[in-house]
Amino acid sequence: MRFRWHNWTAAILVVVACAAIAGGLVWNRSRKVPSLAERMNRLPAGTSAVYLDFESLRKSGLMALLSGQNVTEDADYRAFVASTGFDYRADLDSALVGFANSEVFIVATGRFDWKAIQAHTKRSNGICRNGVCRMPATTPKRVVSFTPLHNSMIGMAVSTNDWAVLKLQDNIPNLLPPPDAPVWAGGFGEALRNNESLPAGTKLFVKALGDAKVVTLGLQSSGDGAELRLRAECATEGAAGGLESQLRGVTEVFRKYLENVQQKPNSSDLSGILTSGTFARERSVVTGRWAVQRGFLEKLLSGQL
Repeated sequence: MRFRWHNWTAAILVVVACAAIAGGLVWNRSRKVPSLAERMNRLPAGTSAVYLDFESLRKSGLMALLSGQNVTEDADYRAFVASTGFDYRADLDSALVGFANSEVFIVATGRFDWKAIQAHTKRSNGICRNGVCRMPATTPKRVVSFTPLHNSMIGMAVSTNDWAVLKLQDNIPNLLPPPDAPVWAGGFGEALRNNESLPAGTKLFVKALGDAKVVTLGLQSSGDGAELRLRAECATEGAAGGLESQLRGVTEVFRKYLENVQQKPNSSDLSGILTSGTFARERSVVTGRWAVQRGFLEKLLSGQL
C-alpha cells in the first residue's frame, strides 16, 4: 500500500509561501515579539489553525529540505525574491495560518523590508492605503491583503474581500489550546467532519475525532525522529471514553488490514505511523501518540511522498 501526500503537503507549503510572497512590515526587532497566545487572539473566532516555527525547523536541518519543493520555484515567488530580497527560508521566523470558511489568515513574524514590499505591491497592480496593502492573488477573484501588526509581525488574508486583513486587528480570546510544539494544527470537531481533503489512510481517524469539541495535533522532536501528539477535548467523560475506544479500534483495524494484505508497517510512510498509535484518557480529554521517524519527515518535506 502506498500513501500519497502530494496534494495535502503542497497545500500547506503554498500557504506558507503565500506568507512570504505577501510580505511583511518590519523595520527592526527592538520590541519583544507578541506571544503565540496573543497572535492566536488575532484570528477570527472559530478559526482552525496551523502553526510552523521556522526557527526550530532551521535548527533541526529540516528547513533545508524545503528547497526540493516545487512551491519554492513558483514564478511569482521568484519575482518577489528578486525585487525585495525576502526569502522565507531565511527571513521568516514563524507563521500562524488560520482557515475560516473560504478565507485564509496569516500572522507571521520575521525580517522584512516594508519599502521594498510596497514597491513590489504597486508593480503587481496592487495598492497601499494608510498602512494596509492589497494585491491580486494567484487564484482568480481572490485578493491578498496585508498590514503591520507589530514592528516584527504582519497580518495577511487571502479572500474575496479586498480588505479582509482588517479582521486581524481585533483581539478575541481563541479557544484553541496550542501544543508546546514547533509544528502543530488545531481545529474544532465540526470543521474536521466536513474536511474531505485529507491524506489517504487518515480519514477513519479524523471521522472518529469529528465529535470532539477541540482537537490539536503537535509534532515534537523525540530522539532521532519526532512524535505526533494528539489532544482531543470532548463534551463529556462518556464521549471521551467512546472516542478513546474508536481510536484504538481504528488502529487495530488498520493493523489487521496490513496483515491481510501481507504487508508490514513501514516507518517511511503512513502505515508505520498510524499503526504505532497509543491512546489514553483523563476525564473528558483523550490523548494519543504516534512515532514519526526522521526518514519519513525527510521524504515528506522533500516531496518524495
